[in-house]
Amino acid sequence: MNFNQLALELARDRQEELIADAARKRRSSDSMPPVRPSIRQSIGRRVIAVGERIAADPALELARSR
Repeated sequence: MNFNQLALELARDRQEELIADAARKRRSSDSMPPVRPSIRQSIGRRVIAVGERIAADPALELARSR
């Protein structure tokens, strides 16, 4: 077995370990109650949602002077 084949096999083994670890963590976190987002995150998401609505509104026009 040459160096490249050995390196490839080690990389695949490591990748399989990482995938298995992630699956274990996902399974263990499923049993825990969901974490509520912070107030800052909640407000930020709402501000972004309002901005998206405003940006999507085609009827907006510039304010005119009197």
